[in-house]
Amino acid sequence: MKKGVSGLFEKYNNLAKKNCFFRLLDKVKYELPVLVVLLIFYFLNDYDSTNDPYTILHIFDYRIGFAPRLFIGSIMSLFTDYKTLAFMNQFFDIFCLLSIILFTFTAGCVIRKSDDKTKSTAIVFVILFLAVPYSRTVLYPRLISLDRFLVVFTLLAFIAISKKGFKWLVPLLILMSLATYQGYAFTYMPAVAILLLYEVYRNKNTKESIALCVVSFVFMAAFSAYFFLMKGVDYSVNELIAYAADKTDMRERVGEFDFSWVLQLLSLPPKGIWNLSVQGGVLDNLSTEVSGMLHLLPLLVIFLMIWIESIKKSKGKFERFIYFLCATAPLFRLPMLVLSQNYFRSRVSVVITQFFLLLYFLHIGNPVVTASSRKIGDFFNKNYWLFTALIVYFLFFVKLR
Repeated sequence: MKKGVSGLFEKYNNLAKKNCFFRLLDKVKYELPVLVVLLIFYFLNDYDSTNDPYTILHIFDYRIGFAPRLFIGSIMSLFTDYKTLAFMNQFFDIFCLLSIILFTFTAGCVIRKSDDKTKSTAIVFVILFLAVPYSRTVLYPRLISLDRFLVVFTLLAFIAISKKGFKWLVPLLILMSLATYQGYAFTYMPAVAILLLYEVYRNKNTKESIALCVVSFVFMAAFSAYFFLMKGVDYSVNELIAYAADKTDMRERVGEFDFSWVLQLLSLPPKGIWNLSVQGGVLDNLSTEVSGMLHLLPLLVIFLMIWIESIKKSKGKFERFIYFLCATAPLFRLPMLVLSQNYFRSRVSVVITQFFLLLYFLHIGNPVVTASSRKIGDFFNKNYWLFTALIVYFLFFVKLR
């Protein structure tokens, strides 16, 4: 008798052949469980914008200057110039629900497109994604609003990059992400860069794939430099507070409040941002960072094993280089340890990008990564008790810090 994930789905397939209800359920058999789990976590985490100090950034838009962190506020301004707390809560509730739908159908698509031998492996990693708090937090209040958009824009770039009619949206999504938060350059953007290089290799150096890669890299370099080196908007903190007075009902948050440093992110030049980070305790939280990464060690080891096995199995030098970049992708976020005191945000990006890269290769049927990840999937299917223990560990013992 088969055990583990593959055994459960074999029983389900037998029911689907005999029962009308199960035949209907079979049409969404992968999406429905993911949707249910995500909705459960969504309703358990009641969102309130007052929990996110960065909410006050969304009061402003590009009328004060083409500065980083203003993209989302400018999108909101398309709907209203007076941004109440209720409006912001509704805006993010709708965005979270749309994100859940996007993640649900993306996960279902990855599983559905996998061949029979790989399907159980894809399911294993989707379950892991849902269990690990650092990955599922992208949809919920613990992750600040700016980063939720970065994750969704990155996922859309991963989806578009291999689609003929949509791949040229990738440079635009890169610009949107950097305009949302320039820290994207060291967190999620490297994963997009890896896929752009891989698509050139995969398409055998076609002119279109090379052009897309070059244009995207130009966007990455130009707008990263602009947003990181920008001197700041021509408003002081007090002027920003006065400017926002008739644009929101959150006056206590933009007037006499404890988050004036958030508005300084808009008005300070690069040196001033660095000094603000030093005052905020940058590098003082390294012990928390080490502890957080140690709790993620089992997951990171799994990914590392897959990439190392893929390097061994690959035949060409450039392909090995791609998998080497995937293995070392977590290191690209190191500059964020000195650029921001909020290490939690970049730690989330490590987990998200590793999942996205692996699921992308599974979705396109990359033979090398598929074979390497199948070893892990088969191991967990044979040792389902160990997989259960791992899920319990991430659900109940790994805390966001």
